[in-house]
Amino acid sequence: MDLRFVETLLATIDGGSIAAAARAQGITAAAATQRVGALEAELKVSLLQRNGRNMAATPACETILSDLREMLALRAGLEAELAREVLSGTLRLGAISTALGEFGSSIIASLGKSAPDLELKVFPGGSQATYESFTQRTVDMALVVKPPFELPKTVRFDSVVRHPIGLVRPRDAPRDIPFVIYARDSWGGKLCFDALTELHNTPRVLCEMDAVEAIAQLVAEGVGQAVLPWWDGLQRNAEALNFEPIVGHLREVGLVSWQREIEKPVNRLVREALGLC
Repeated sequence: MDLRFVETLLATIDGGSIAAAARAQGITAAAATQRVGALEAELKVSLLQRNGRNMAATPACETILSDLREMLALRAGLEAELAREVLSGTLRLGAISTALGEFGSSIIASLGKSAPDLELKVFPGGSQATYESFTQRTVDMALVVKPPFELPKTVRFDSVVRHPIGLVRPRDAPRDIPFVIYARDSWGGKLCFDALTELHNTPRVLCEMDAVEAIAQLVAEGVGQAVLPWWDGLQRNAEALNFEPIVGHLREVGLVSWQREIEKPVNRLVREALGLC
């Protein structure tokens, strides 16, 4: 089975038309039609049907759709794995924003010096979404808050830094100003909210967001107070802030990677840049 033809079929389903698939793949509509036709002949079933103004998968196609997508994902994973063995190709790194601020420059400098033929693509995001991208193999490694659950044996988490969590207020601000909450449905935010509720059973909440840099800026401007990890970015605003650590509460950030890939050259370079080896 020619995987280029599978790509065209999936592009047609995702884009809703043969024309959309042709544009996405840089081929003619006639060539796209021929590719889908060749797949149908090989599998001996119809794969597309019209659904209103769009093309959609037939019931027969729906039964194998996830397998077809998995075939393409497997090919992409094989290509990436081979590229990482020779320090070329693309490394896809997912990372939370605070980790990028602290470690991004050292990773970029290390890879640029030791692996100039390797293209680094960085995908910022929250810890949970970034970890899910890692498990779905849309990123190769991830810098995230330590997952709040036991990891499968195939996955490893290497701690890079532990940030103390504490109460952050504008200098000389009263203690009863409202709180800007680090989103409780995020991994880091839950750690901070647990620490906050040790101080206040019912804190007065001004707003809630999953953006620690923005929260730090709001606190520095006197809008409210917050419970946050004491990371490098927050320390740069230290002159405008009071930070009181909450004993026993930490946010741990580290590198998530595949156990079987630990000795691959690109993995070693990233780990060295993070001080893990």
